[in-house]
Amino acid sequence: MIEWQRFKGLVELNIFKRIFTDCLGVGNEKILIIGDYGASNRVLAPILTNSYALAARELNLNYSVFLQHSKARGDFADEVLIATLKRLPSNSVIVLNVSNRIGKLGSLGLSFRKFCSNHHHKFITSSSLGALSNESLKDVLKTMDVDYKKMNERGEKIKRVLDSGREVHITTRVGTDITMDITGAKAIVNSGLYNAVGAGGNLPAGEVYLPPLDGKVEGRMVVDGSIRLKDKTLLVRNPVTIEVEKGQMTNISSNYEGNLFKSTLEWAHRMSKRPESIRKIAELGIGINPNAQVVGATIIDEKTQGTVHIANGSNAWFGGDIKSIVHLDHVIKNATVRVDGRFLRIN
Repeated sequence: MIEWQRFKGLVELNIFKRIFTDCLGVGNEKILIIGDYGASNRVLAPILTNSYALAARELNLNYSVFLQHSKARGDFADEVLIATLKRLPSNSVIVLNVSNRIGKLGSLGLSFRKFCSNHHHKFITSSSLGALSNESLKDVLKTMDVDYKKMNERGEKIKRVLDSGREVHITTRVGTDITMDITGAKAIVNSGLYNAVGAGGNLPAGEVYLPPLDGKVEGRMVVDGSIRLKDKTLLVRNPVTIEVEKGQMTNISSNYEGNLFKSTLEWAHRMSKRPESIRKIAELGIGINPNAQVVGATIIDEKTQGTVHIANGSNAWFGGDIKSIVHLDHVIKNATVRVDGRFLRIN
């Protein structure tokens, strides 16, 4: 409560009201707002949870709030939360704000997204908020305070080009030069408009992404925005060069950031039942949010207009064939993108 009193003056509830009305199209549905208590100087999750609750109250919506302690990889969600989700009527709305993750859902299944899909829940998720200090609240709010309809129009234009394309070529002045076969792949627009039954995704929103063909990525990516590690996102000071051959990450820079990334890959390799999938290129994403900037949190960084992000690991949940225990996004700034040789405007 002390932290909320400190920061509530920075929160504009109209942002959250618009999310309920414009992004989710909430009517008479039951709304469950889930958050956690955060940690010292890391309380964005409870701040956003409080903000959604106050906005729902002012809109006279049918809502309830559940808070649990922050969960790390491998932790289970609180049993009371699992029971609450089990009792939630179909066609409800779930708003999730967590410092790291929601936790394993036990009998409800391995995937929060699949649970929502199976029960026709609309949902929005803001995860890994614990990577951001309290002072980053203004960055998060700015990224959420966006014209979602215009962003959707921008995303749909990019999607049409990608859906009809066969090859994407990405270059940057610092050395990225990578080619991906996208023949037959269908891009997904994450613009924050989740008003259809069972629809959902991240907030902050703002990306177009697809799974390139497995084994059909060649070249070099120079990560100069942020790089995703096992337990955090790291702002890159020394760009990390990653060579890619036949869709697999091979040589990686041995600087500070590169060595941390290699340690993450080694950990994932030890833990995985499918170690051959850890280094596979799984995603090409293009940021389309004009209010986002690279701050060191993947959920914001990957949405930044003018950036691309390339991920390794799993993509089975958005149309690919790769299953893995990790999905690690790496953000590249000031990218030039060409589809079948034609310049694609992303900024």
